[in-house]
Amino acid sequence: MPDTLDDFAVREPSPAESGRSRLTRLIVTTNVVLAGLLSALSFAGVAEVTGISAYLGTFFLIGALVPSNLLRFERYASERRTRALARLRKPLGISAGVWFVAHSVVSVWELFDLSLPLLPQFTRTGIVLGLLATAVFVAMLATSTDRAQRALGRNWKRLHRLVWFAVPLALAHTILASGLDSPSIILYLGIMAFAGFEYHSLRRRRTRGAWTHLMLIGAGVFAAILVYVVL
Repeated sequence: MPDTLDDFAVREPSPAESGRSRLTRLIVTTNVVLAGLLSALSFAGVAEVTGISAYLGTFFLIGALVPSNLLRFERYASERRTRALARLRKPLGISAGVWFVAHSVVSVWELFDLSLPLLPQFTRTGIVLGLLATAVFVAMLATSTDRAQRALGRNWKRLHRLVWFAVPLALAHTILASGLDSPSIILYLGIMAFAGFEYHSLRRRRTRGAWTHLMLIGAGVFAAILVYVVL
């Protein structure tokens, strides 16, 4: 609750906040435009962008996850570079979601046989895993606006933690769909290793919620194995 009437006043954003807001819009707009352009090139048959869209999505995902979670460690909490990158979590996360959605769309166009029934093609193990991961990213994109987050209250943070659940699904999808030579595999394994490092370090300090991300990673691994066995 506000302590004084002044707390109800509309506060003018500081120059730093205004600068971050402009940078946020620039990052998101640039990635939306670039993803749209490459998708158009794919639809026109000029270029294949399935691989690059997946790689860019993974790259931005790491940028959204790692710096902000490094702030939980005293060693990195005071570093200006880490704090600066952590402030960009939202635009980087939105950009990751944009690229993953673009990846899903162009993958259907480039890799599916549209003259045949689509359902059997969608029910392949690797595709199902990719669809599950994409569903998480779409849910995060849909709740990335200030209005949606106000409507959800604290639940929006719980929803966005599901990104850790989606990482093993995306890893399994990449392995099954692209083989072991995709550079995204190393990046996903790096995210999973970071979750283990985070748990080990925070558990020793008895930090609250130290297990959350590793538990979600484990749930994602279990779900990926279950889908693989069932399908």
